[in-house]
Amino acid sequence: MSAVMFSIAALFSVATIGLPITALAVVFGGATTGVLNIGGLTPEIWEKDIVENIFKNNEFLLKSVDESQYVVGGTVVHIPQAGAPSAAVRNRTNLPATITTRTDVDITYPLDEITTDPRRISQKDIDELSYDKRQSVISEDRAAINEFVAECILGAWKPSYYIKTTGAGAAATYGTGNRKALTYNDFKNAKQIFNKWGIPKTDRYVVLPSELINQLTTEIKAMTTPLVSAVYSMSTGQLEKLEGFTIFERATVALASSTASLTAVTNKPYFESSSDIRYTPEQFVSIEFGTTNPADTAAMIGLFWQKSCVCRAVGETRMFSNEGDPTYFSDIYSFLQRVGGRARRADGRGILGIVEEAA
Repeated sequence: MSAVMFSIAALFSVATIGLPITALAVVFGGATTGVLNIGGLTPEIWEKDIVENIFKNNEFLLKSVDESQYVVGGTVVHIPQAGAPSAAVRNRTNLPATITTRTDVDITYPLDEITTDPRRISQKDIDELSYDKRQSVISEDRAAINEFVAECILGAWKPSYYIKTTGAGAAATYGTGNRKALTYNDFKNAKQIFNKWGIPKTDRYVVLPSELINQLTTEIKAMTTPLVSAVYSMSTGQLEKLEGFTIFERATVALASSTASLTAVTNKPYFESSSDIRYTPEQFVSIEFGTTNPADTAAMIGLFWQKSCVCRAVGETRMFSNEGDPTYFSDIYSFLQRVGGRARRADGRGILGIVEEAA
């Protein structure tokens, strides 16, 4: 068994809808490092392919603090944090002064280890298929693990607070009944909340599922104010920035099983929940592929955040191979990626979910 380590930039290379990410699983374990040469290809050729596709479709992940330099042993993030400084007193009269010791606190969190199920390419395929076919098979799995990594980082950016959509009712994409549409006023509400929290006005972002983007676009295009040309590009069909939030669109972001546990925060225009209302990435994948049905009360979620309030940490990307396996009479390939993320503020501010309200 041999392996090749790819640039960590591969994490954000390709995210293609419809890939077989049901083959992915989050597991914990070790790996070995070696050298791989596929059909005469060297790792440098693969790395060139990776570099050419850096950040494609997952650019939103880069709008966060990179804590990869704090990864220890490839499996855990360890960030030393200085304790509170010594107190300063003007015109001190009480002597002797109290002696204190600074207590430092370390922030640690483990990286998930994500792997693909091994892929078999038979000797018949090797003999009869072109090299491009084999490259396609391997590239597909590499893309799939990158897509699932994005889902996992989104899962790590857990919002403590939510607002609800306020538009007209429309048929639910997930679950049954109707859900209120996303509106321009919802963006104004998010902006007001961030301002009240004292969140920096720069580097604010939002990632939304395509269905919510379409709802917002319909409302914006129906307006007769200069706002339309300021935020919507007719040539690209994209919303760019609204109320200070740069907009990213994604096929899926997150899905709530129910909003029943959300409770209004006293005298605040938002809600909180003592538990995570979102499906896990694995559960969401199962729903997307029709293996599991969503709850009737399921609701789509979008995410507002400010760059300094969330982080990502990327470990190794490895490709494993066993060429000419004598037991399967085939070549076997698989991928591994270590990755993690977190909300950086203990008070949960700087991240705000927006969830569909039942209509």
